[in-house]
Amino acid sequence: MLFMDKKPLGNLVSLALKLLWRDWQGGELRLLFLALVMAVTSVTGIALFTDRLEKALLLESANMLAADRIVSGRGTLPEAVLQEGQARGLRTAETLSFTSMVFSDNGNMLVAAKAVTDNYPLRGDVIVADAPFVRGTPIQSGPPVGEVWLESRVLPALGIDVGDSVYVGETELTVGRIIIAEPDRAGGSMVDNAGPRLMLHMDDVERTSVVQLGSRVSYRYLFAHDELNVLDEFEAWFRAREEWRGRYYIRDIREESQEVSEALDRAESFLLLGSLFAVLLAGVAIALTAKRYSERHYDYVAILKTFGCTSGQISIIYLTIQLVLAAIAVVVGWFLGYLVHQGILLLLQSMMLVTLPPASLQPYVIGSLTAFICLLSFALPPLLALRETPPLRVLRKDMSQQKIGAKVPYVFGMFGTILLVFWYSQDLLLTSVLVIAVAVIALFLSLVSYLFLRSSGSAGMKAGSAWLLAMTAARRRRKQNVLQVTVFSITIMSLLILTLLRTDLIDEWQAQIPENTPNHFMMNITQDQITGIEAFFAENGVQSNAFYPLISARVTRVNGDLPDPQGELGADNGGGTLTENAQLDDVELDEAAAAAIANTQSDAAPELNGQQASSGGTRVRGQLSRRQVTWADDLPSDNLITAGSWWGENAEPGYVSIEQDYARWLDLELGDRLEFEVNQQVISAEVSSYRSVRWDNMQPNFFVIFSPGTIDHLGATFLSTALLEREQKILLNDLIRLFPTIVVIEIDALIEQIQTIIAQVTSAIELIFLLVLLSGALVLLSCVNATLDERFHENAILRTLGAGKKLILSSLLIEFAFIGIVAGLIATIGAEASLYFLQEKVFGQEFSLHYWVWLVGPLLGMFIIAGLGVNSTRKVVSISPLNVLRRVV
Repeated sequence: MLFMDKKPLGNLVSLALKLLWRDWQGGELRLLFLALVMAVTSVTGIALFTDRLEKALLLESANMLAADRIVSGRGTLPEAVLQEGQARGLRTAETLSFTSMVFSDNGNMLVAAKAVTDNYPLRGDVIVADAPFVRGTPIQSGPPVGEVWLESRVLPALGIDVGDSVYVGETELTVGRIIIAEPDRAGGSMVDNAGPRLMLHMDDVERTSVVQLGSRVSYRYLFAHDELNVLDEFEAWFRAREEWRGRYYIRDIREESQEVSEALDRAESFLLLGSLFAVLLAGVAIALTAKRYSERHYDYVAILKTFGCTSGQISIIYLTIQLVLAAIAVVVGWFLGYLVHQGILLLLQSMMLVTLPPASLQPYVIGSLTAFICLLSFALPPLLALRETPPLRVLRKDMSQQKIGAKVPYVFGMFGTILLVFWYSQDLLLTSVLVIAVAVIALFLSLVSYLFLRSSGSAGMKAGSAWLLAMTAARRRRKQNVLQVTVFSITIMSLLILTLLRTDLIDEWQAQIPENTPNHFMMNITQDQITGIEAFFAENGVQSNAFYPLISARVTRVNGDLPDPQGELGADNGGGTLTENAQLDDVELDEAAAAAIANTQSDAAPELNGQQASSGGTRVRGQLSRRQVTWADDLPSDNLITAGSWWGENAEPGYVSIEQDYARWLDLELGDRLEFEVNQQVISAEVSSYRSVRWDNMQPNFFVIFSPGTIDHLGATFLSTALLEREQKILLNDLIRLFPTIVVIEIDALIEQIQTIIAQVTSAIELIFLLVLLSGALVLLSCVNATLDERFHENAILRTLGAGKKLILSSLLIEFAFIGIVAGLIATIGAEASLYFLQEKVFGQEFSLHYWVWLVGPLLGMFIIAGLGVNSTRKVVSISPLNVLRRVV
């Protein structure tokens, strides 16, 4: 016999390639090939798009630092940091911030001065103009030696114009341009935001003699590079230097600004969630087409076995076919995926403010592995079934029993889905939400299918009715219908979730940063100034907001022991919030540091005396850094209690509520007794609750909130916010003149950056929705086509017995419409359940039912599935019954 002897592997592969070509010419492989191409195209296209968009968002956000990485610290910074960065090919710049008085012949004003080197800024632009309060022009440089640039509101306060001279310390400088905006204005410390900006060249600092012993200054080194791996390697080198730990810090935009970090994390979650649906739908499409392909090959395998082909050889042949087909589909999918992502970028080009960095190879790897994992996960069970086909099936078509369990395909498929989703997302929570939603739908379907089949048994008693034909067909194909309803439900659920994601979730995110979001933080306000500030704003038509008490405090003991932080407090734990930035990075110069400023070319970087605690939440010599704390009767509106309880109206002193990540960092438990050093006094308080905090809502937020009566008597300053339009900013001069001790921080650039991120993500989700919609439509068509052979046979017999085309089409319409309603209802339940977990656990938002979905879901399922189903199966009544029966026999 042909296969009695062991055939060389090469012969089996050759036979597999011949069968591949024959099946392709016969059209049997085209549906599976299209499913694979669709999987690779959608996943690769979306992955390329999201990969580049995430990099672009991070790059645009880096504009707020004027760099990709910044190094700051307590004192002048080591020259070795700059030298190492330059040796690695990084672009570098330096800034030095301090407060100073600026004088003219007509007045004087306290300003936040910033000295910059020639390369500043490394990212973003300085927006400048030749007149105050006008739209400016972006440039990528700072002032030359001998010039100062001023913010608009400084000029009327000093009674000067562009070209006039001002005095900064002991030197006279010329006003060269007006600063409309600068990239890193929203970040920084109290020194960076102590007043309107005055920018000068670094070489002019020595001549001013402003920076002296006791001056409060902020040092920064700026680094940038177009390749992320170079930046990451440099950051790793820096963090490995033990002698700098606790004194010098390296940050990116996520660590520098918690508000932007939250926005970027949420943007990535939105994009990732949309992409995951493409992965799920790709797996479903491959599963359906592979199943149909294997069923159509039972007879051929039986013939091969009659010629002596073994089960092992069958496995090699068909595994080769599928792997070769997958490899071809991957190449085609790569090309089409690239075109898809280019099309998306073309639509978004007007919104991209920077050149998109090139994508990594990871999206192509994701697309390839998606095809192969889906193929092996969903096609392997039918392959195992093929190898067990008995040779006797050549004579008896009913002999197609599979020796593998009926549940094996579902186990393989579920495992492959979980593997793909988790590997793609690297997010256990997102993976759990989606997998649980699919599992719940599958369990729910078992009950629904049982009730469905029971009702269909007695549904139509009228002989020849379309309803009876539809229900009888549904009962006869109960396994296939359960699978169909599952597929339809998952597809519709994906579309509903993306719809709700685009509308409710993103709209709620946008609502948290509305157009009237306050764009100025006012700090260092005393109790007796509050009434006057409120009156000033009311008189000038500016809405004032609440005033929050503010005290600097440090945790000194936890249950009597020194605090033991778990690692470093980074961006994920709010390391750089607007409230905290009031005291980060600014240091008081000792003699050595002041001497270094006097000699800016010094090779040696002096060290501070180490008495001041470090920033960023790390520990220095047994002490934690100070935090801005407050007290409150009521829980802040955007805070949620995650453990314990709030003290309520009848609050007693001696309790404290801790932000949940900060509590985790300090390894705290409810009931722990904390000791704080507040204004040189020791305050003891018990941890009563943990809170989640919305860092990206541009409102004052706090790590630590005390119960009333605990620290009220220790003397606090106050913090408030206000919204001033561009033409109202000149009022800040009058406000500071009336209340010279307050500090105003402008955060317009920060708000604009977050709103840009939201806008880009919104457009991206809309386009991803279209891709998933197309993928879903192809999945539905694949599902319908999977039952075409059986429907051809059934309807050929019905037409032979006298059934008319109208009766058959009516029964098909009823069958698909009913399946669509059931699938739509189940999809609605799954979508609402998934949205609950996503809103509550992933995006930190409050969940509310979407009542309109309960109507739209079933109707959407009925119209889409009925339309696609009937349109795809119309040909079952157009082919001659005799031809169909001859082909079957």
